[in-house]
Amino acid sequence: MALLLPLLGAACSVPEAVNPVAIYDRITGETFARRTPPPGLDDPFPRLGTVPERPVRPELRAREAVSAALVQDREASRRALEPSEPAPPGLPSPGRAPGEPDVPGTPPPPPRLAAAPPIPWDATADSGLGPATPGAAPAAPSIEIGPAPPAPPPPDLLGPPRAP
Repeated sequence: MALLLPLLGAACSVPEAVNPVAIYDRITGETFARRTPPPGLDDPFPRLGTVPERPVRPELRAREAVSAALVQDREASRRALEPSEPAPPGLPSPGRAPGEPDVPGTPPPPPRLAAAPPIPWDATADSGLGPATPGAAPAAPSIEIGPAPPAPPPPDLLGPPRAP
């Protein structure tokens, strides 16, 4: 019995949310005391005199030129390139090895299938799959039709009986 008591105590575990030791650490701040301090905590408080001056605003013509170039780039990006059309200048060239061909603008055509060998019409006569002569029509399969189903009951038996 004395040997089982330490084993039972070792097998118990308490979730962190209800562990009294963890709750005490959170309340007293001991958990935060073990953390490393954030960077710059020991630096002096910044002075507003060290803030750089506001930059000079460019001229109106320069701002309008930049805006017009941005509008032109936006309009050009909405138009799809034709497969034969080269890429617009100014785009970075892809890192290709020398002598490597360009990427085609369209997918390759589908592969052409090899021609099937001709099958003589008489070959099907032995198997019974088709007519022996080219002009003869194949025989239609015969379908047997059974007897007709019985007639439906009279209308007065189809519904519930009338109330008196």
